[in-house]
Amino acid sequence: MFFRKSGITNLWGLFATSVFLWGLGGFFISISLDKNKAILLWHIAYIGVIFIPVFLNHFILNFLKLRNKFYKFQKILVYIIGILFLVSNFFNGLFINETRFVFSQFYYISPPALLYTPFVVFFFIVILYNIFLLQMASQKAVGLNLKRIRYIIVGLIVGFAGGSFSFLPVYKIDIYPFFNSTIAVSTVIIGYAIARYRFLDIRLVILRTISFGFIILLITGVFAALSVLFGSRLEAILGFRSDILVGLIVAILVTLTYQPVKNLTERVTNRFLYKKSYDPDVLLAEINEVTSSILDLKNLLASIAGTLSDAFHFEKFGVALLDKKNQLTIAHQVGFKPGVAEGLSSFPDVVKILYQEVKQTPGIMVIDEMKTRFENGEYQPASPALLQALYEADIALVTPLYVQEQLIGVITLGNKKSGDPYNNADLNVLKIIAGQAGIAIENARLYDELKDFNIKLEDEVTRKTAQLRKANAELRQLDEAKSEFISIASHQLRTPLTVIKGFISMIQEGSFGSVPAPIQEHLNKVYLSNERLIRLVEDLLNISRIESGKQEYNFSEVHLDQLAQTVTENLKKIAKDKDLKLFYHAAAKPLPTVTADADKIYEVMMNFVDNAIKYTEKGEINVYLAAEPKNMVTFCVKDTGKGLAPEIQGALFKKFSRGKDSFRMHTEGLGLGLYVAKLLMDRHGGKIWAESEGENKGSKFCFSLPMKISQDKK
Repeated sequence: MFFRKSGITNLWGLFATSVFLWGLGGFFISISLDKNKAILLWHIAYIGVIFIPVFLNHFILNFLKLRNKFYKFQKILVYIIGILFLVSNFFNGLFINETRFVFSQFYYISPPALLYTPFVVFFFIVILYNIFLLQMASQKAVGLNLKRIRYIIVGLIVGFAGGSFSFLPVYKIDIYPFFNSTIAVSTVIIGYAIARYRFLDIRLVILRTISFGFIILLITGVFAALSVLFGSRLEAILGFRSDILVGLIVAILVTLTYQPVKNLTERVTNRFLYKKSYDPDVLLAEINEVTSSILDLKNLLASIAGTLSDAFHFEKFGVALLDKKNQLTIAHQVGFKPGVAEGLSSFPDVVKILYQEVKQTPGIMVIDEMKTRFENGEYQPASPALLQALYEADIALVTPLYVQEQLIGVITLGNKKSGDPYNNADLNVLKIIAGQAGIAIENARLYDELKDFNIKLEDEVTRKTAQLRKANAELRQLDEAKSEFISIASHQLRTPLTVIKGFISMIQEGSFGSVPAPIQEHLNKVYLSNERLIRLVEDLLNISRIESGKQEYNFSEVHLDQLAQTVTENLKKIAKDKDLKLFYHAAAKPLPTVTADADKIYEVMMNFVDNAIKYTEKGEINVYLAAEPKNMVTFCVKDTGKGLAPEIQGALFKKFSRGKDSFRMHTEGLGLGLYVAKLLMDRHGGKIWAESEGENKGSKFCFSLPMKISQDKK
């Protein structure tokens, strides 16, 4: 202890050494039967006794930081008086004069010498004066210092009240000095109470010292009782000093009874000292239940605060979290005066200070301890001003919150309502709780962010859906207007085109006179172009009727093989004109009939075969019919023409869609034929598709119809 930098610690070491010297001398006095040796030992023991009030006074003045001229003078005066008594102690007759044999056990100084009584008066004046100084200081102290002062007062009263019995036998008041051990108890209590690096659990110190002190008193009492009751008899019987045998008996008794007595005293003191404490295991279980079951941040923090309050009974509680802008914001507070918590969280450069402080002070920050160490020059805080602000706000603990070693905020706890400090057990429990709380708080924040995102997303989806519905309604109106326009235009075009077709036919047949061959050839081209226009108008009318639901169908039992054969025969001449071969492959077995509109199916077949002729430059075209798959009849047209690229196969059956390069080969189409075919197949409950191995590898167009059509299709 003497090599610590702290002067207070050194002074306490000197005081404790004085007590130890007194106790050591007393021990050897108790086993010495030589009068002259006993007197010498008393002189040695009183070196320690004389300096007990001297060093205690110096220690108390430094501890309370009483450094003005008056206290300096008083301190010097006590040292001078103590040294005078020390010098007198070395001269026989001034301080110690005579001894007498007491309690049939040892020699005790008695009667008092000339300066002994003045020393006793000096001793008690100094002790009582220092207790008075401590009591006055306690009225202004707060927090950790207040608790230290209180325990020092208690320690002095307990120690010196018991130790004062040692003076009585000097004045021939023969009360056995059982209570000398209270001086040792006092030393231990005060020593731990002023430990400055951590204000240890004083209740635990009291528990241990009471247990140990009780055992010491018990051993001393047994030794004294055996010595008084049986010492002289045993010495007469055995012929040697009885204290040796008594000591041996006591040693055996201590060996056998120490642990049971220790356990008994600990149970009794535990019941008295810890009757209001919490169970750490129960507290951790409750916190675990809270952190694992609550996702809402406000409810989570309120539940954590309530659970910790039930255990620690603190005056205030707060949680400050770092936001996305790395600013400290108050998330929860209880017990703070208005504006105090906000003022601390908005302290200049508070986040920077916090990062610096957690780096140099890992773990939980104990504000009282940090302030005391700072005042004693043992520690330099990142911001003395913020430390003072926390102290003045009665903040006892600042606990950092981490998630994956990333600081996310702090939990602050105020002083306990009882005035007790947070002990090591409290700090260990809070450290575990901080780890659980950090993860739970981060999860709750993520949950809140997710909720906010979902709300925003829902609002955005609602807004976009409304926009889409509006756009869809507008598109429907445009589509209806377009369909209506096409229907009207088609009807208006159909009549003149039919008239044109009729007149051209009449001219070609010579109804208006003979027509020269060159003109006949041109008339034929006009006729074919007019036919294409008529088919286009028919396609547009069909689309308009189908999409508007006005298309009429005449369902009946249809022989598809007859329709296929008719289509093939009607288009053979056109195929032959292109030097193409057109074949119809009838099924091996008679095909069943299907329920369909014969005209609509004929139209689809014509479209397939006509397209095959258009897009095939050479080779052949094959038409098939087959009763497959099950309960279906399939019609296919396979050619050796341009083929289909994979990327366009999926768009063939859409409106105004044509194959790649089809416009270069045939400019008269608009890509409506396959779209009409798709609509008709859908209405018949059938399927339509196209196959091709690629460009210039031919293509295959097919549709399948069910043998029986459902009633709703009809």
